[in-house]
Amino acid sequence: MTQRRLSPAARAPRRLTDLTPRQRLVLELLVRQFLATARPVASQALAVEGRFAWAPATLRQAMNELEELGLLEQPHAASGRVPTDRGYRLFVDGLSAPAPLREDERAAIEDVLARSAKDVEELLTQASRVLAELSTQVGFAVPPSLDAMALTGLELVHLGERRVLLVLGVRGGAVRTMQLELESTLGRDELARVARLLGERLLGRTLSEVRRRLAKDDALVRDGAAAVVADAVLAALSSLRPAGLFVGGTAQVARHPEFREATSLRPLLALFDRDAPSAELVAGAEGAGLSVTIGREHGRADWAHLSLVRFRFADAGDASIGLLGPRRMDYARAMGLVDFVGRRLSSLIPSS
Repeated sequence: MTQRRLSPAARAPRRLTDLTPRQRLVLELLVRQFLATARPVASQALAVEGRFAWAPATLRQAMNELEELGLLEQPHAASGRVPTDRGYRLFVDGLSAPAPLREDERAAIEDVLARSAKDVEELLTQASRVLAELSTQVGFAVPPSLDAMALTGLELVHLGERRVLLVLGVRGGAVRTMQLELESTLGRDELARVARLLGERLLGRTLSEVRRRLAKDDALVRDGAAAVVADAVLAALSSLRPAGLFVGGTAQVARHPEFREATSLRPLLALFDRDAPSAELVAGAEGAGLSVTIGREHGRADWAHLSLVRFRFADAGDASIGLLGPRRMDYARAMGLVDFVGRRLSSLIPSS
């Protein structure tokens, strides 16, 4: 794919308003036509689509100017133009707002989320699926950090000898069970007393604070039986892992011509085979709310053909939802979906 270098006189525009009205109109229409067809756009086709009074030669001149500015490029010498990352960026930043959803779509999303609202993991599973189904992109959800989740329940079940079952509940409905091996034997009554003491000292606190209290809380450290259990619980928490990334619609990628070649598809599929793919999906995210990362903006050569539309939740660590797909993405639609689902989830996802 060839791209002209900017001449000294051509200053890279930072926003649509830096372009002339004609350049702006041509860029917007060309991007929309390329999003719809996945084929390079020629001036003749643009003239027909736009119903312009301008001659194809006038359109070619405007397209040449946009190419000179680094907003368009030609995949081949004799082909039409396609947007560059910078062209997409100006187009996305120039959108007045994410595309609104239809009333039936909003109702369907509300219904799906309402049925899952008591369990964070099920909620995120359904959110990733509904995003994928309504967008034909890959939907994903990154759960809140366990350390930021508040402890809502703690139960110790006597299993015999030194074995105890620990049942933890965290805000949002998630439950974790772990088997503890105590250093000394505790009777059922003593274990029940320790469970009550642990509940008094730990419930309502984040797991990060729970870890600190198990190691340093005087009421636990000075109580022999409580100290035995606290040490075992602390060891168990060190092996506790958060739920993995929730992904929906990986089969959707087959619908896009950009992924017909294995070299384009491989980075996307490889992402979900890694131990911690969520770290890559939230890399570079700053602040809460909606954001869009396009092509080379990821800072990774293997993601240069991908775009990411993401909503990051406030006060929930890296917890996010979003869509991942080709650069040729219906950005207004994707942003509308992610923004609506993200805002709805903000009232349902527990924060620290």
